[in-house]
Amino acid sequence: EFKRNYFNTDPDQVEHSAVEQEFWRVVSSIDEAVTVEYGADLHVIEHGSGFPRHNQPCVSGVDPKKFDKYANSPWNLNNLPVLDDSVLRHISADISGMKIPWMYAGMCFATFCWHNEDHWSYSINYLHLGEAKTWYGVPGSYAEQFEAAMQKAAPELFESQPDLLHQLVTIMNPNDIMAAGVPVYRTDQKRGEFVITFPRAYHAGFNQGFNFAEACNFAPADWLVIGRECISHYSQLGRTCVFSHDELVCKMAIIFDTLERDMGLVLVKDLSLMVEAERLRRTRALKLGVGNAVHVDFEKLPDDERQCCVCNTTVFLSAVACPCDYTRLVCLDHITRLCSCDSSNYVMKYQLKLDILQNLLVVISSKLCGFGSWTTRVEEAL
Repeated sequence: EFKRNYFNTDPDQVEHSAVEQEFWRVVSSIDEAVTVEYGADLHVIEHGSGFPRHNQPCVSGVDPKKFDKYANSPWNLNNLPVLDDSVLRHISADISGMKIPWMYAGMCFATFCWHNEDHWSYSINYLHLGEAKTWYGVPGSYAEQFEAAMQKAAPELFESQPDLLHQLVTIMNPNDIMAAGVPVYRTDQKRGEFVITFPRAYHAGFNQGFNFAEACNFAPADWLVIGRECISHYSQLGRTCVFSHDELVCKMAIIFDTLERDMGLVLVKDLSLMVEAERLRRTRALKLGVGNAVHVDFEKLPDDERQCCVCNTTVFLSAVACPCDYTRLVCLDHITRLCSCDSSNYVMKYQLKLDILQNLLVVISSKLCGFGSWTTRVEEAL
């Protein structure tokens, strides 16, 4: 009804290009404002999913075989994040919006601002019904150039809010972004179509009219290394993590025998990076005078009780505290910013001893090499 009244014609007769042109005209106008509503981030457990789910009975009048087919389909967004080849299945928590899909009820001009996904994961969006959703996307390889262009356009905002792009409140015309040398691509997602975004790829858009969509995240093997880069980036911005990347990697390493070979290859690479970085950090901690150590089961602590008070990263392998305030933790990168006490008083809290981490790496590396040798012999025999 809104679209009919706004354009004074049948909504089906309004071209996508006309809505797009009007959208950016209003956005760029200083004197004009249009108010719309967007039912965003609706949890499927509370509001229901557009896909059939395992824990719900077959809908009356629907063929039970078809119901089961779609309920078990890997393209069902309730299943996709936790498929065998998705890293997210190894996270025990049901992370809303990532592992658990969100629903989106849109209307004409309802907007999703420029952002990329949590932990630079992949995302997938399915349009169940209604009018198209217009998307704009920037390749992940241009993320830093995109951020620089946004900061140049509004330096005062980014100075006061360095994590502004993570707040999903910033929109900028794609033409202005392209003028800064950053490529922008667009598409109109129609009913029954999927749109997938890739790691660190910024995207934004708006709805052409009333529609209903569903979205979640997923993370195949190639995401692991990208995810670690993201944690470092979050630390620089002081952004809170959704989960501990190191904890995820350790959980996967423990069940290494159950992983597909491609997943195992990437895991060994990321685990190697993690172990070496931890070795260097603990060596530095000793040089700084941190001689006391105690085991702590970090995985049993709520995330908000194991965050570095400097960079907000979620600690898992180790952290440092001082008896003057044991509730205050820092990661090993920020030991010198813990407090004013002498560092000889500090206590390192660790989840796993370094030799256990190193042995874990050796064991799974040898298993991977053994599998590779077996594969080679089989291929030669064939």
